Amino acid sequence: MSTKDTTEVAENSHHLKIFLPKKLLECLPRCPLLPPERLRWNTNEEIASYLITFEKHEEWLSCAPKTRPQNGSIILYNRKKVKYRKDGYLWKKRKDGKTTREDHMKLKVQGMECLYGCYVHSSIVPTFHRRCYWLLQNPDIVLVHYLNVPALEDCGKGCSPIFCSISSDRREWLKWSREELLGQLKPMFHGIKWSCGNGTEEFSVEQLVQQILDTHPTKPAPRTHACLCSGGLGSGSLTHKCSSTKHRIISPKVEPRALTLTSIPLPHSSILACTRSPLSRIALFICSKRL
Repeated sequence: MSTKDTTEVAENSHHLKIFLPKKLLECLPRCPLLPPERLRWNTNEEIASYLITFEKHEEWLSCAPKTRPQNGSIILYNRKKVKYRKDGYLWKKRKDGKTTREDHMKLKVQGMECLYGCYVHSSIVPTFHRRCYWLLQNPDIVLVHYLNVPALEDCGKGCSPIFCSISSDRREWLKWSREELLGQLKPMFHGIKWSCGNGTEEFSVEQLVQQILDTHPTKPAPRTHACLCSGGLGSGSLTHKCSSTKHRIISPKVEPRALTLTSIPLPHSSILACTRSPLSRIALFICSKRL
């Protein structure tokens, strides 16, 4: 790309220079405002417009990461100042269970590659996504969009499309309590209305969580022996149970039973064998005394 075909866009606050194709700048409208919420995906042209207009609107940039932004939220970050990925949601992990599974792609605007996209989806509700966009020429400014888009093919099923979009992996639900699930699901379903069964009865997030927990029962609490926080360790009682992982679980002390010795009469042949050596005679003498 030659210098004469590019136009320089400067950020007022940091004097950051962005070089964009002149043709692209001419065809993209400048946005008067950044919508805080949108319940549909932005087009590539809209995304590029927000990213080239921010230098005139410092108030668009968020100075701190949002915790579990609600469905439809659109947020603009400076990645050098804000760790925007720490948003409180549980995202799908790779097979190693350590890193988040992300899809990356380059996007075109007016036939020119100028955007980069990074997509992740929730490990609890696969239809809930976080999409991050930035200009290839200015990767520091990131546009983040959260959106829950239930699959259209689920709408024909007997249950609610929202309930059908819930992860069926039982292992995922065993990890979380009711309060944790509510904290995750409530912002995901903001602005979404749905019904269950015949479509006449409204369905709340609380009912959804309860239905999920009923469908995926949690494991019973394991039986434990007395732990260090118990006052009667030596009693052998198992009435106190503690599930705290901070306490060292130990087995109750069992009193040893007394060992009783019983005398066994020696047969006549054994007595004769014992008289063959002096040591044997001494042993025979001791045995006879015990008898």
